[in-house]
Amino acid sequence: MIARGISALWRGEVSLATVFWEYAIAWGTLINLLCSGGALIAFMNRVPDWIGLGLHFAPTPLNALLVVSTWRAAAREQSALSTFARPAILVWFVLMLVL
Repeated sequence: MIARGISALWRGEVSLATVFWEYAIAWGTLINLLCSGGALIAFMNRVPDWIGLGLHFAPTPLNALLVVSTWRAAAREQSALSTFARPAILVWFVLMLVL
């Protein structure tokens, strides 16, 4: 079931509004902030650096999936959101790498 959902995301079969607003902006941002917060706590408690870096970069595969799925869903749908979503998801991806 989860594999089918990920497959549908990867192929761009999920609606653009759902992928962009719900999955990327809402859930993706929350997951990234939690992982970055965990990394910050790890660094402050003098945990080995590789653990902090691992926590910070843990959501990167999810972020890549969300970028690809948003891009493909935008290609399928022709709307005002599709012209906005492509550059916005790339900016979001860069911001999530830094946060």
